[in-house]
Amino acid sequence: MEQYLHRVLGFYAMRSVAESVSDLLIRHGVPAGKLIILEPDQDGASLETKADSDDVLKELLRGGAIGTLVGALAGAAGTVALAIANISLFIASPVLGALYLIGWGASLGAFIGAVAGSQSSKGDIADLVRDALASGQVVLVAHTATEQQTTHAQQIIGASMRERGMAPMSGNLSPVPN
Repeated sequence: MEQYLHRVLGFYAMRSVAESVSDLLIRHGVPAGKLIILEPDQDGASLETKADSDDVLKELLRGGAIGTLVGALAGAAGTVALAIANISLFIASPVLGALYLIGWGASLGAFIGAVAGSQSSKGDIADLVRDALASGQVVLVAHTATEQQTTHAQQIIGASMRERGMAPMSGNLSPVPN
């Protein structure tokens, strides 16, 4: 049997606001042990965020380079296949047609490789929390175990964040054994 697990996040400028929202959640049935208040780490938060950003850029470049190589090879293979079949893309200049085919394959491969690299680097809730902490925000994480707790947490955190012009974040968790 799967357990119902959910997270609702609130982002605040001050710990005192996060604590008051946490107290309100406890009064509405969310166990105190399921509420976590995270504060920014002044020592290495900005360095860690910069390292994450560099990793994403490296992944995009790596994917683009691999895609360019694969695309160029596919274009060259297509050119060879056309040459073997004695088909020319451009009657006046068959060499130009071959170069176009290789270039087109390389650019298409680079695009597909970069997209694939960016897809593998999609952020999740942990990245969102890390970015918020790096920018100096206090994060309240409410782990809820029932739909009723989730509804109360979304309403309470949502109301507290709407007062500050923000929207709450929530997401399902995969089942976790006890």
